Amino acid sequence: MSTLVFDEGAHSYAVDGRKVPGVTSLLAPLVDYSMISREVMERAQQLGTAVHRMTELHDNDDLDEDSLSDELRPYLDGWKKFRAECQFEPITIEKKLYHPMFRYAGTSDRTGMVKGRLAVIDIKKMMTLGPVIGVQLAAYQELHKADGLAVVDRYALGLRPDGSYRLQPYRDMLDWQCFLSLLTQRNWSIKNGNR
Repeated sequence: MSTLVFDEGAHSYAVDGRKVPGVTSLLAPLVDYSMISREVMERAQQLGTAVHRMTELHDNDDLDEDSLSDELRPYLDGWKKFRAECQFEPITIEKKLYHPMFRYAGTSDRTGMVKGRLAVIDIKKMMTLGPVIGVQLAAYQELHKADGLAVVDRYALGLRPDGSYRLQPYRDMLDWQCFLSLLTQRNWSIKNGNR
């Protein structure tokens, strides 16, 4: 059995000591953040990390809500509202996974039942939920399938600073093919010394 290790500082994965690409790094060619300043990006990443950690602690019944900043509280309200309205109970929480056939890894935010069907959910702290998230979720869906959890649906959950949320389904069957093409391009580049 392979051992998956995640290096938090480098945000990289290794299996049995050998580096493997992560879902987020493979999506880089589809996302252009060049028009956003470094300071704005860093702040957004910090807040996004805090929101993820907060919801993880909440779902593991380990969150001290009194310690939350005023900035984080509305995001928790949105998460609680989503869970109550959709009767969502997590099956997996921040699960690190590796696909042995396609040799990539990733951390899936949540799986659980949504509208009576098993779904993978990616938690976002953003107003817009674009199509690249569908590609990301397709990669997580396949990771779960390889791990024995037959995920049917894919959703992004946009938590908003006013305490509301938006649940966005992703159904484009080309999302998985898009991800595979990115993985294939990366592997070709490495094989031919281009990376």
